[in-house]
Amino acid sequence: MERFEQLLQGTAVVGEIGLDFGSNYNRADRESQLRVFHEILKTVSRYPRLISIHSYQATEAVLEVLKEFDLVAPILHWWTGNVFETREAVDLGCYFSIHSAVARHSKFRNHVPVDRVLVETDHGYNDPPLGIPSRVEWVEHLVAQQYGSRQEEIKEIVWRNFSDLIEKTRTVKLLPKGITEIIKKYE
Repeated sequence: MERFEQLLQGTAVVGEIGLDFGSNYNRADRESQLRVFHEILKTVSRYPRLISIHSYQATEAVLEVLKEFDLVAPILHWWTGNVFETREAVDLGCYFSIHSAVARHSKFRNHVPVDRVLVETDHGYNDPPLGIPSRVEWVEHLVAQQYGSRQEEIKEIVWRNFSDLIEKTRTVKLLPKGITEIIKKYE
């Protein structure tokens, strides 16, 4: 944790952290995952950062842990919680990064304010890097359908939301220049 805290001084983003109680790739037991997740959040609560939180088959546990900390704006990665959990996450101040696999769920349209939506860029192991921009546009299209908006409008909202996160975490100086130039357009 000492090394983590040291590295945290030079980065705007911490991710992907969280809990995974169902993946075949995870070999850590629940107790170990919860202990590490607690330690990371304790540190991040002292140094606000953009944090991307994984919660595969662990949404309830993730929400319980989040309640223990005063975090600026946690981002729930590939959120698959139910409606009740989604409402609870909104009440906790969470943002939601939405991927095409979950973009069609009405829980976003009905329970997540559009000013808490981000578009997920984590598309899978088999996606070629050159294909990612078109996949992002597809997610923007799907999210726009959910909110009854135009795709370009959702793109602007997502960038504005990201800009708000940067402001809330005060991490603009830790971001690459290219990203800060894009953010300025949406402030």
